[in-house]
Amino acid sequence: MSVSVEDVEGEARTVVRLAGEADVTTRALPEVLNAEAAKKPRLLLLDVSALTFIDSAALHDVVRAARQVRADGGELALVDPSPAVARVLQLSALDQVISVRATA
Repeated sequence: MSVSVEDVEGEARTVVRLAGEADVTTRALPEVLNAEAAKKPRLLLLDVSALTFIDSAALHDVVRAARQVRADGGELALVDPSPAVARVLQLSALDQVISVRATA
């Protein structure tokens, strides 16, 4: 899996782009999410459009980051999930807990 981070200047938002497969072996995901959540962004967007797979461990990392951001008064949202990821979000009902947007 690849991870890139973009701080959007002039706006209080950060975009984290995920590509490939996010699973229990993806060590970069919790590290990046924890680091970005610790910066207390007003809006943390996870662009998951290029993510082809996500397992329960990676979902847990996303939920943990969402809770941290929310506790600090911000919002975490998922952007443009691929069909496979959207299906997992629906089955786990996380699309009811974490907002899903069409665009960043």
